[in-house]
Amino acid sequence: MHKKRIAIVTGAAEGIGQASVKELQSIGCHVVQLDIKFDSFTINDDPNKTLYKVDVTKEDHVKQTFKEVFDQFGRIDILINAVGGSLHSKKIEEIEECDWNSNFDLNLKSAFYCTKFAVPYMKQTKWGRIVNISAVAGRTSTFFGGADFASAKAALIGFTRQCGFELASFGITVNAIAPGLTLTDRVRKMWDDYSEEDRNFIMERVPIGRPSTVNEQAKAISFLCSDDASYVCGAVLDINGAMFVG
Repeated sequence: MHKKRIAIVTGAAEGIGQASVKELQSIGCHVVQLDIKFDSFTINDDPNKTLYKVDVTKEDHVKQTFKEVFDQFGRIDILINAVGGSLHSKKIEEIEECDWNSNFDLNLKSAFYCTKFAVPYMKQTKWGRIVNISAVAGRTSTFFGGADFASAKAALIGFTRQCGFELASFGITVNAIAPGLTLTDRVRKMWDDYSEEDRNFIMERVPIGRPSTVNEQAKAISFLCSDDASYVCGAVLDINGAMFVG
């Protein structure tokens, strides 16, 4: 990148979000980190980082935070919508309306709000990179969630494609990655609780023969944010070890 970019990463406290923060910092971005798990609304204890405690499923929280970021830095160049995840592994007949709504809020509404409020600032500079974190569940099926999770991640892919179509002419690219089995701290705890038989059953369905690391996912995200990916827009990059081939 030719100049310092201002990046916003949601879900920055852990997992792929946290790995993306480190990766973007390594290529010279100033990364504004958003996560509901941070200790206070704004933390500026280190001049090299900016942290916000934000619930990105709340429209007013997102709108105010993005305004503050723009007021402080004068631009927003990159948005990584990394908030999300599977909230349960219920079968379809066990899923309640509250489960459905919670999964869509976390995995889809959060990306909608953040994209909605980032785009006007990106249009001012006629340059932007937005990367959404979908999942192989949104491409096919999942061992780690229910139909509500898979549906939300599939909807996020549709959201990505439409936004890419709408925003490409403004110099803003919108893409998604579809991770497969990735050993975040949350998934690792679930993985450790599985029997050896269950783990073997799952691994037989991962053609590459191993789980992904969060760093492998972050490298793909970094590429989509780079000038090298300037003609990639509305795409889904499958970082899932051939779990989805289509």
